[in-house]
Amino acid sequence: MILKDKNIVITGSGRGIGKAIAIACAKEGANIGLVSRTLEELTQTKEEIISHGIDTKVVVKIADITKYDEITEAFKTFYEELGPLNGIIANAGYSRMWATHEFDNEKFSQILNINILGVFFTFKAAYPYMKKDDKKNKARFIFTGSQAYPIAPIRLTAYVASKFAVVGMQKSMAAEYKNENITFNMVLPTQVDTRLLRGKSAGDGNKPDYVLNPWDLNDYYIFLLSDDANRVDNALIFTYDFNEVKKLLAGAPSGKKENWEVFKDYLEEKAPKIYENVKNLGKLVNFIISRLS
Repeated sequence: MILKDKNIVITGSGRGIGKAIAIACAKEGANIGLVSRTLEELTQTKEEIISHGIDTKVVVKIADITKYDEITEAFKTFYEELGPLNGIIANAGYSRMWATHEFDNEKFSQILNINILGVFFTFKAAYPYMKKDDKKNKARFIFTGSQAYPIAPIRLTAYVASKFAVVGMQKSMAAEYKNENITFNMVLPTQVDTRLLRGKSAGDGNKPDYVLNPWDLNDYYIFLLSDDANRVDNALIFTYDFNEVKKLLAGAPSGKKENWEVFKDYLEEKAPKIYENVKNLGKLVNFIISRLS
């Protein structure tokens, strides 16, 4: 079990990506802190973890990440129940679509508050409880970003602004805390079958083929929490690039895909642009190869 006895907290873990991550981390042996605004959804996530027969601790705490007192109390509880925290996944997010000149002012502010201020509050609340005493087992802070950075689709101005902002936050924080045994990394998905994208239709089995399932992202988060990623810092993991890597791995000759060292030449030949985009994340490619075998 890759994450045996690690303590991981995930915001927005009542549904969608956060729920999928929580279940995946628990299956890998981690103790889990679940936090969002909705008790019913968090309880369902906890019950699903338990239903898999996983012997791990799961702590549920309701909190609004835009309310500092609430999220601070949540992390205090997670520390008291689980111990020092090995990983924090700032996953909670929000979006709405309008023409920019018609965008509802309150909704614009709400999106920025959740997607930017909420991430800041999450880190600030978690910081005193993160396990920072071991250079060989650094604490991890992981952002859920979006390919809204750098694509910047129209009619999503507030969401795009927030996703550009957190990339800057990560770069600044990685530099600021580089000597404190904390790493900062981000997973930037393409479209995912969540309520953020498809509303109440999410999970109905009728998503377009190009839309990812929430659990399609699990390997990226598990990798970033694993020992293999101890020295990975300020990385942007664009899921589009790694989906292309997976397709090429599926079609590669058997002698070309045992590990990154033998696969990288094949990748550079077949997809030079993808190679350039992922070449600094060979450890992640190795991790993907190990999960596919």
